Amino acid sequence: MALLVLSLGYLTACGDDDDDLGSDKVELISFGPTGAKHGEKIKFIGRNLNKVESIALAGVTVPKAQFTSHTSELIELVVPATAEQGRVVLKIAGGEEITSKTVLSFDVPVKVTSVTGEAKPGTNITIKGDFLNWVDSVQFGSLQKSVKTFATKSKTELVLTVPMEAKTGSLFLFTGGTKPLKMETEQVLTVTLPKATGFSPASLKHGENLTITGTDLDLVKEIVFTGVGTAKTATFVSQTATQLVVTVPNNASTGTLKLVAKSMVEAPTTQSITIILPAITTLAPNPVDPGANLTITGTNLDLVKTVNFTGGASVSTFISQSPTQIVLKMPTTDILNGAVTFITTRNYTVATGKTLTINVARPAYYIYNDVLNSGWQKWDGWGTTTQDIENTEFVSRGTKAIKVSFNDPYGAFQLHPNNKDVLDGYTTIVLYVRGTVNSRGSIQIKNMAGTFGTDAPFDIVAGQYTRIEIPISALGNITGGINEFYIKNYGTNPNTFYIDDIELK
Repeated sequence: MALLVLSLGYLTACGDDDDDLGSDKVELISFGPTGAKHGEKIKFIGRNLNKVESIALAGVTVPKAQFTSHTSELIELVVPATAEQGRVVLKIAGGEEITSKTVLSFDVPVKVTSVTGEAKPGTNITIKGDFLNWVDSVQFGSLQKSVKTFATKSKTELVLTVPMEAKTGSLFLFTGGTKPLKMETEQVLTVTLPKATGFSPASLKHGENLTITGTDLDLVKEIVFTGVGTAKTATFVSQTATQLVVTVPNNASTGTLKLVAKSMVEAPTTQSITIILPAITTLAPNPVDPGANLTITGTNLDLVKTVNFTGGASVSTFISQSPTQIVLKMPTTDILNGAVTFITTRNYTVATGKTLTINVARPAYYIYNDVLNSGWQKWDGWGTTTQDIENTEFVSRGTKAIKVSFNDPYGAFQLHPNNKDVLDGYTTIVLYVRGTVNSRGSIQIKNMAGTFGTDAPFDIVAGQYTRIEIPISALGNITGGINEFYIKNYGTNPNTFYIDDIELK
């Protein structure tokens, strides 16, 4: 018997200090083997075991009639499918019981055959299979907290509640037995998400209430709006499964929303809202004088708290204000030509898309008046051109003029400004030109990107000075400044003409 105990790896049973072999007392020395499976035989070794009427395993009692062998030293039986982990109790005639000091456990092949396909957090799902009574806990995907409490639990079925934070994915079952397992289900549980089916009203202002209709909206933890920065809220006016009312945040913009479930999974909406904002139709007068009244007409102008101008100036006190018109007095400083923006009563910045021009009195600015302005440099002419900026042969005013002789049909007198923005604020280039023959010339610029602007041609009369006015707007894009300024021959070759008093107005 000692050899049998050692060879099977059995569990020690109930110790007893009475080792008298002549005693008629029932004794359980060992049982096992450990790790047996349901349907396999286990052995109980002891003394006077012929007095045992039944053996109670956790979950099931096996009467002696079902023992496969029964002697005073050995009892053998097949492990019933419903047996669970626990202590063994030998029941003896007359009501006596012997309980093992150690726990009998089994190698259990837990199997899952089906899982509920879709469920809403807070509702129950059913897992079906075999030996599910050996499952200690269930983990939903990556959710760290496992479910250890079951609505019902049997060998073939588990019913448990989906946690509110659960996400769509497979489940992990943690089992007991001599070889505890973590097993992942092949089946995926789809966790229901909130869904919006309609917005009312679809167009609204900051601070107004938006009503969202849909399904499972009671799952929404927060709502993320399209916005400037993070436009979201977790505070609702009211919330049910089919309707949610929320106040539109002050930094929300026109666009779709995201319904965020308690699992933090986002459910984007296909519907969008339009945020009602102030808009400009006209600015009058435009250009406007510093200190003069400016009338802004448009829509929703009652939402405007501040009008900002390019240059840094702003106005928050208006002469009058209505939903369709604002009248204000223009600042006298820190104003430049450029875009007008609004700050609303909800501190939302609105780009109006309208540009205001400021009338600014500027003193006369001469590029050349007997001498070249110190803010300009004379560069080598373009083509085979000679240029004399101190010529005295033919002068319009003062004592000197510029003489340019071209031996190239497209030569040019070339200047470079030290200040790339020298033309800003001016509208016209004025110069006086005298020809030796009737011909044509033109003005052209090259911007800081190295791109040539448009030729702006003018007529030259032989024998007399002619006043020429060229709109700066005709020269092309000077945004970002200019790098080179050309007065060009326009195809007549050879050609000589004189230039005097080049002025910006």
